[in-house]
Amino acid sequence: MSRLFFAMTRLEYPEIFLTRSHLNDLPNTPLPEGYYFRNYQFEDEENWFRIYEASDNYNKVYSTTFREYFGAKVKKLEQRQIYICNQEGLAVATATAWNDENFHGEHWGRIHWLAVHPDFQGLGLAKCLLNQAMQRLKACGHEKAYLRTYTMREKAIKLYLNFGFTPLISSVNDEEVWKSVAKKVDHKLLATWRDQ
Repeated sequence: MSRLFFAMTRLEYPEIFLTRSHLNDLPNTPLPEGYYFRNYQFEDEENWFRIYEASDNYNKVYSTTFREYFGAKVKKLEQRQIYICNQEGLAVATATAWNDENFHGEHWGRIHWLAVHPDFQGLGLAKCLLNQAMQRLKACGHEKAYLRTYTMREKAIKLYLNFGFTPLISSVNDEEVWKSVAKKVDHKLLATWRDQ
């Protein structure tokens, strides 16, 4: 993956972190008719790449990106990587209920690389996928979760906030970034920062 590209992205669109202190009270988000979940299968690397290459307008993914992030941990992927397929069996969305052994000095579950192919956006699949990934984290023994995104992903930020994630504020800079985000996403959870 191009480190230069990510460096440019971070300069223009700061990365932000959101956390959820528990994995209880998850919303009920049934899949639309004709769609189903399945776990990672052998050779899903190609499906993952196809979905991300089409859906991510900000980060460039390469054929090697999957291996760089997930390695060859097949057993772990079989347990933690989720796909939504349509009635023809085509994988159209994916997310990974990953883990991080040392996020702010603690063991956290991580919502990682959530994406829906553009041809299937607008059907509510992202909500279903996020819910399923959080359920999977809980099943894997995690008690809390975090994720990383960028400030330009306003729809995604709203989705995460609606699912009970809250901004992680670790510095004055974080607070300034989130004040800017609050103005753009106009979310009730961020209302107290709007006019500060």
